[in-house]
Amino acid sequence: MTHFHRIIGGSACIAWSLLVLPAVRAGVTYTDSDDDVTIIRMTVTPAAEPVPALKYRLVAPDIELRSGNAAPYYYRAFLEVRDVMQSLRKGFDEESELSHWYATGSGATPIADLPLDKLRSATLAPNGVMSTHLRNAMIRRDCDWQLGVEELRGPDTIAFYLDEFQSSREVVRVLVLQTRLAIAEHRFDDAIKTMQINYRLARDVAKVPFLVNGLIGIAEANMANGTVIDLIAQPNSPNLCWAIAELPDPLIDLRAAARFEMDFGPRMFPFIHHAETTDRSPAEWDRLYTQAIRDLSTVGDGSIPAKNQLDADLPSTALALIGYSHAKAHLIADGMDPDRVNSMAVGQVMAIYTERAYQQYANDFEKLWYVPFWEMRQRMKAVETRLSKADPLGGGPNREVLPIVDQLLPAVQACRAAQVRLERDVAALRVIEALRIYAASHAGGLPTSLDEIAEVPVPLNPATGQPFLYRLDGQTASLDLPASDGIPNHNRRFEISIAKPN
Repeated sequence: MTHFHRIIGGSACIAWSLLVLPAVRAGVTYTDSDDDVTIIRMTVTPAAEPVPALKYRLVAPDIELRSGNAAPYYYRAFLEVRDVMQSLRKGFDEESELSHWYATGSGATPIADLPLDKLRSATLAPNGVMSTHLRNAMIRRDCDWQLGVEELRGPDTIAFYLDEFQSSREVVRVLVLQTRLAIAEHRFDDAIKTMQINYRLARDVAKVPFLVNGLIGIAEANMANGTVIDLIAQPNSPNLCWAIAELPDPLIDLRAAARFEMDFGPRMFPFIHHAETTDRSPAEWDRLYTQAIRDLSTVGDGSIPAKNQLDADLPSTALALIGYSHAKAHLIADGMDPDRVNSMAVGQVMAIYTERAYQQYANDFEKLWYVPFWEMRQRMKAVETRLSKADPLGGGPNREVLPIVDQLLPAVQACRAAQVRLERDVAALRVIEALRIYAASHAGGLPTSLDEIAEVPVPLNPATGQPFLYRLDGQTASLDLPASDGIPNHNRRFEISIAKPN
């Protein structure tokens, strides 16, 4: 399995409905509807902009930062968390009980229903050495995991293990336990400081240039978002509008990881890199190409046509089957000297053609990362059409002879949707807080349109580049993020009521 194949794409469709009701206890509940929409019902209190505006922060202030590398402190926390979670899990009859406490979303125990005595006991251990390591990590300016992934070549590129970052998920579960306990006890300052650590860890995990790390970071940031929702829904909770706005935009940026993984071809098969100018013997070129076919058969589903022949030591037959004649003719048609091409080893011809074809398709995909998401979706259809003609056994003029692109690059685009899903969720939280600010200065009322909110800026929908779809119907206001935004499989509707004072 490559890093691409560990990716599960998908994202969101959200609607926020805001109701003005008589005095209701603040809180949040999650319900799954019959049409696969998760309904999040929140009752919130109006909350004015803090004074000063950034009284609360989800990013450590620059004046608190120190030079140094956060990674060593994270590694120590990862070692500690194994013992912490093992102790926690042994301390309760049901593992599911603990998992509901640190869950965010439909599987979470509501804040009001948390067994506080048990939760206090569960968070005693994490308040020690592990938390010290995390606090030290959060104030370091840099984070270099020093994994040397940039130097990976050949099969090592896909055999590289990332177990330590699975431990980071456990750390986040502990952080969520601490945050939810602090929220339940109305220790909002403590909760926000723990959210700071959660968001910073998520961003640092995503700095490793593998898309799987980016997706882990996104999952961890989503858990932090869940605790923000928990806090917003508590009575008299502070407004986090500017704290959320201060978060990096995008919160998790997968562009560097996408570039790294789009170089998978020459990383996995370094013999194609600079193939046109590299001097090797004909036997070495053919050996390297034969080995590339064997290596590639371990990447995908094992269906490489030439695999059996290669196992039988028939490389020339295998190479011919995969397209030597096509590659040679194409290079000549592209302007290479025919005599030079005819004198080349079969393996070098295949390597040069493979490098050219790969770069063409990889660049087509990479360009999609440099345009807004809504434009990417429009352009993606043309790229997919070209990619459909890359089948090595098909008749396309630019078909591959070493099938890399059609197996690997499409999965990269699923990650773009995951990134934008997170951006959209963060922007939606800002909209909720903007509505709470508006309600605080309008006797609990809500605007008929988002244009009426003058107190703070209202963000656009990052998935569309347009204003959020907002409407007021009687006492119900809705802010919709539909599936047409291009982020499927994450349908949510937030139904929010403004609690009136008792």
